[in-house]
Amino acid sequence: MQSFMVALLECSVSMTAVGLLYMAVTPFLQNRFTAKGRYYAWLAIVIGLIIPFRFHLPASVVSVDALVPALKNASRSSLDQAVSPATATAAAFPWYVLAGGFWIAGVIVFLAYHAIRHRRLLYIMKRWSAECSDRQALRMLQDVQANLNITRQVDLRVCPGIFSPMLVGFVRPVILLPSDHIPANELLFILKHELIHLKRGDLGCKTLVLLATALHWFNPFVYRMAREIALQCELSCDEEVVRHSDTNHRQQYVEAIIGVMKKQSRGPSVFSTSFSDSRLSMKNRVLSIMDTRSKKWGISLLSVIVLAAIGTGAVLKLSPTKSETATPEPTRPITASGSVAGQEKNEPPASLADPASPADSPEGKMRGTALEPGIPERGVSVPDATPLLVPMPASESRISRQ
Repeated sequence: MQSFMVALLECSVSMTAVGLLYMAVTPFLQNRFTAKGRYYAWLAIVIGLIIPFRFHLPASVVSVDALVPALKNASRSSLDQAVSPATATAAAFPWYVLAGGFWIAGVIVFLAYHAIRHRRLLYIMKRWSAECSDRQALRMLQDVQANLNITRQVDLRVCPGIFSPMLVGFVRPVILLPSDHIPANELLFILKHELIHLKRGDLGCKTLVLLATALHWFNPFVYRMAREIALQCELSCDEEVVRHSDTNHRQQYVEAIIGVMKKQSRGPSVFSTSFSDSRLSMKNRVLSIMDTRSKKWGISLLSVIVLAAIGTGAVLKLSPTKSETATPEPTRPITASGSVAGQEKNEPPASLADPASPADSPEGKMRGTALEPGIPERGVSVPDATPLLVPMPASESRISRQ
C-alpha cells in the first residue's frame, strides 16, 4: 500500500507538470498542428496518469525524499496536540493507511456520481425516446455511414428530453435527436459529426479520461485537463467534418452548431458525445472551423509528449528516506543474572576477565585472610567485599605529615 500511494503521488505531480507545460504552449501549437494531433497528445498524458508506476534511474535529477517523512511528522504533531480516544486510535495506523482509505473513499464517491448521471440519461432515453420514422433521415444516416466506411448498426432515435444531439452506447450505438423537425442541411452535419465520434472511438477515450480523473480526484489539474480534452475532441471532430470544404460550407456548419447551442441548458453524460456543448469555448470552435490552412498531423508532438510521460521517472523520484524504510536491529533481552541473551558460552564473566578486580588484588586477598575473620580460603574471590579502614599509628602519621 505504501509503494502504491508513493507512486500515485509521484505520478500526479510529474504528469501535472507535463500537462501544465503542454497547456501553456497549446496556443502556439494550434497554428502548426492539427486538432486531431493535439487531441491524441492529451490522451498520452491521460494514459500516463492511469499508469502510476515509472522506471527510475539510480540517481534522479529531483529526489523529493522529504515529503513522506514530513507527512508523518505532521501527523504525529497533530496527534500529539489532541488527546481524544479517536485520535489515539488513529495514531496506531501509518500515514499511508489513512491516506489510502481517504483516497479510495473519494474514488468511490466520484464514480458513483457519474454513474448516477449516466443512469439518469439512460432512464430518460428509455422513457421518452422513440425510433425515428423519417425515411429521409434514415436514408441520410445510411449514406453517411457508407461514406465513412462504418459497418456497425447505428440506431437513430428521437428523444424530447435532451437538448442536443448526442451519441450513446458502447455495444449498440444510438444517435439521439432532440426533435424530428431538424432541417436536412443541419441533420447532415449532425449525423456526420456523431458518426466520426463513433469511428474514432471517442466514447472509449472519454472513459479513459474519466478513469484518470477518478484516480487523481484530489488533484485540481485533472478537472481542468478533462475540460481541455473535451474541447480538443470537439475541435478535432469539427475538423474532420469540414475537411476539403469551402468557406460557405464551413459557415453553414457554424450556424448549425450555434442553432443547437441556443436550445441547450445542461451538459450530457460523460459516456456520451454531444454535437454542441455550451461549456466549451465557442470562439475556439468557430476559429478552428473557419481555418483553411494546411497543418501537420502532429506525430512529432505526440512523440514528445510520450517521451515526456515516460521520462518523468528519470527526473522526479518520490520515496521515503532510508531512515523510514530501514529495519531497526532487534535488541537482545537481558537475563536475570545480568548477562545478554545469545552470548557465547566460552566468554568469561566480567568479574573474571578484569585483572584489576578488587577481589583479586593483593590488598583484597590480604583483607580476606588477615583482617576479616570467617572469610573462605585464600584464592577464592569475594565479589561483594567491602574495604575496611585500619587506623594508622601516631608515629607513622607524624612521619607522613613531615
